[in-house]
Amino acid sequence: MKNSFKHTLTPLLCLLTCLLSTSCNKMDENGDFDGNWQMTEWRSNADNHVIGTKYTFRIYYAVKLNVLQMRDYERPYDTWHLSYFHMTNDSLYIDKVFHRPFDTEEPVDSLAIYGCAPEGRYAFLKLTKDNMILRNSLYTLTFRKY
Repeated sequence: MKNSFKHTLTPLLCLLTCLLSTSCNKMDENGDFDGNWQMTEWRSNADNHVIGTKYTFRIYYAVKLNVLQMRDYERPYDTWHLSYFHMTNDSLYIDKVFHRPFDTEEPVDSLAIYGCAPEGRYAFLKLTKDNMILRNSLYTLTFRKY
């Protein structure tokens, strides 16, 4: 009887340990794109003019799962935009956009204050674990990960 209990308890403890050590969190699927990004340069494609740098404004993108938060820290603390997005190998597409603090849905062109073009598409010119360069029809945006 004692031996039978031991043989039953050991597999149950192993199973319990496995169940407790796993998580219900979703896995990130965005590779190097996931994380927090600080815009370091905003450049016009039309005339190659630098519109701003990290010293003239404080724009940040934060990426997790399929949500992109865009925030300008020069604006009030509770004012920022969230958007759903999808990616291909070389492009980022903005899908739905919501504005805080009231969680209202807005058009993609409301993201112009963060360097987003009205069509809501970016091409990845460079994407590493430390740096990213996005280009759309109007601007080229350079970021560093922090």
